[in-house]
Amino acid sequence: MQRFLQIGTLFLWFLQCLLLFLLVFQESFELPLAGIGHLHPLILHLPIGFGVLLALFSVVKKQFEQIEILFQSLLVLTALFSTATAIFGLFLAKEGGYEAEQITWHQWSGVAVSFVYFAWVLWQKSPLMVGILGVLTLIFAGHTGASITHGADYLQFGEQKEAITNESIAFEALVQPILKTKCESCHNEQKSKGGLKMNTLANLLKGGKNGPIWKAGDLNSHLLQRMNLPLNNKKHMPPAGKAQLTADEQLILTLWIKEGAKVEQKVGAYSKVFQNLATKQQETTIEPVYDFSAASEKDIAAVNTPFCSVYPIAYDSPALQAEFFVAAKFDPKSLENLSKVSEQLIGINLNKMPVSDADLNILTKFLHLERLHLNATKVSYRGVVDLLKKLPNLKTLAIWNTVISNPEITQLKKQFPKVSIEQTVVLKNETLQINPPILVNEKLILRPNEQLSFKHTINDVVFRYTVNDSLPDSLSRLQTKGIVPIKNYTKVRIIATKPDWYASNPVDVKVYKSNFVPHKIDLLSTPSPKYPAKGGMSLMDFEQGAREVKGVPNLTWLGFKDTDLDALASFQLPTKVNGLTFSYLEKTDADVFPPTKIEIWAGNDSKNLKLIASFSPIQPKEKSGYNLKGINIPISTVPSTYYRIKAHRNKKLPSFVDNKGKGAWLKVDEVVFY
Repeated sequence: MQRFLQIGTLFLWFLQCLLLFLLVFQESFELPLAGIGHLHPLILHLPIGFGVLLALFSVVKKQFEQIEILFQSLLVLTALFSTATAIFGLFLAKEGGYEAEQITWHQWSGVAVSFVYFAWVLWQKSPLMVGILGVLTLIFAGHTGASITHGADYLQFGEQKEAITNESIAFEALVQPILKTKCESCHNEQKSKGGLKMNTLANLLKGGKNGPIWKAGDLNSHLLQRMNLPLNNKKHMPPAGKAQLTADEQLILTLWIKEGAKVEQKVGAYSKVFQNLATKQQETTIEPVYDFSAASEKDIAAVNTPFCSVYPIAYDSPALQAEFFVAAKFDPKSLENLSKVSEQLIGINLNKMPVSDADLNILTKFLHLERLHLNATKVSYRGVVDLLKKLPNLKTLAIWNTVISNPEITQLKKQFPKVSIEQTVVLKNETLQINPPILVNEKLILRPNEQLSFKHTINDVVFRYTVNDSLPDSLSRLQTKGIVPIKNYTKVRIIATKPDWYASNPVDVKVYKSNFVPHKIDLLSTPSPKYPAKGGMSLMDFEQGAREVKGVPNLTWLGFKDTDLDALASFQLPTKVNGLTFSYLEKTDADVFPPTKIEIWAGNDSKNLKLIASFSPIQPKEKSGYNLKGINIPISTVPSTYYRIKAHRNKKLPSFVDNKGKGAWLKVDEVVFY
């Protein structure tokens, strides 16, 4: 134990010196490992628990001398973890999105905690007084941290909720409560991720760094885009791990924006669907109190998989919701795996999963289940009847787009009157906009045997598209059920259409098509040491160039600063290609420009090649941000074994950039033969 105390104390000295260094120089340089700041909320509870134990031990240790060594070990651990928590907090603060005043109080109170326990390790007189001081400092630091996470008013008791009627203001009664409970913890006066504050109407209308979060009548509004992303997408809101929007809450936000997003309009002025949702919300205004205990962190972690997310329905609630996604990866065993939290599970979303009647028997284990979504699954009327008989607490069942007929739906409602059975929300006289197409392909550089493919969550959808950069509509000539034929680098603009629906918003996709793959590509010129990528293989690895992350090496771009690109593609047999796509990056605000000229040479003798094609890309006229681009260069030649590609970099930057007159960067990620 003495060995542990010696090593722990030495390491504590190191961490304290590091903390002081970061405090003094944090404004003078960028911290390259900002991502490790996410460890701050992971470990911050350890010094809190240790600190309380220390205060107790300091009271009783005189009566129990045998706990002296345990006390000393706990003291060193508390000092170590409080110092580490403060260090990780500095890294987290560098990510931004926090109010300066609030972060300052939390930062310095957290640092004070680490100093108190460090001083206690070195000077152990008056342990009771120091212990009390440590606990008080911990309480203050914890309070300021909670104010950042949950808002300054997180200690206030809940207000009495008013009844929701057709005379209620829709925004105040329905929309604002959703934003407050599901969004405001990350978007408030103290913590404004993305520059967005959602704690007042004025802040909501102001928006964040991406502009307004909604636009009246626009179903492509930023708020709706983020909430409709897959849960595993890092831009999905609320983030994975936070309480998610329910299906009703999503529909309320969607219809409110679609029908005008008027902040002073009453519920009765909106559609019948919206009014029905308001009535339903009124019925659930009283928050349920669950008498079962919360699941352990270990069990919750065990049931979370890459294709199943399990999370609390609300902050500090023991009740859990499970959501499955990626139908191709669905496994009934993952459904059985949820039995570890069967007591706490009150909601399951199996929308679009290949669930059949045989799988429904697993759900009978979840006796507290209140909400079940089986939209677009393979369940039948008989399977649902058998299931409902065994789920006494079920309140809501969603079965849109299943084989269950309207007469069977009517029968279900009669047989199970206490269950709200949702078949559709589209009224006869109301037309909604259909969702955009979903891209199936994971990569946009297609191999010879791959096709560009789209899908949709609704049956019998027709996709209409253009390849000339014009906007498609319901009358566009080019249409498909899913496969879009591609010959070479193409910008596809595609929408989803269906009778009795408004056409979707367009999806834009830049896609590359390879018909011939060389045996190898050798570099004949040397790239910059900063961007070596994987040598010539990078030009034929079917991987698009990625955005740069500060402090992380980027091996997806070949970069040339002092030399031109010169590469030799070799086929095992003479091959007649139709053309070549040259893929590059244009980012003029970072001096990354297109090549001034591209030359293609070909032949069957690598030492004796002929110029068969050349192309001079148009040079930018103004500053621009990150833009991946491709150029199709047609080739007319006899079958050849060797194709040499020369790309000449811009050697004199134009006057509109800061480094005018100097040489530009040339960044290339792929050369594709079609």
